[in-house]
Amino acid sequence: VGCGGEPSTREVQNARAFEALLTAVSLKNERELEKDAKLIDERHAVGELSDGKYQEVQVIVEKARLKDWGGAEKRAYEFRAQFGDKGSYFK
Repeated sequence: VGCGGEPSTREVQNARAFEALLTAVSLKNERELEKDAKLIDERHAVGELSDGKYQEVQVIVEKARLKDWGGAEKRAYEFRAQFGDKGSYFK
């Protein structure tokens, strides 16, 4: 994506997966957390999500699995904030 360009399909799909995960964390919904974590695992496995971003998201998932919902939510919002308001996640 160039400067000011639209996010790619891959970025949009990764953003949707992350937003679903963030919702699960915010709602403290373990079942949705696992479903969303699996989707993120699958996206990483096929090369749609970089190792670095995957590791950042895994920290969020692990905090939630340990019932540190507040810590997971804080990290998730910090992760999302680094992308600004353009929705260009996971470059």
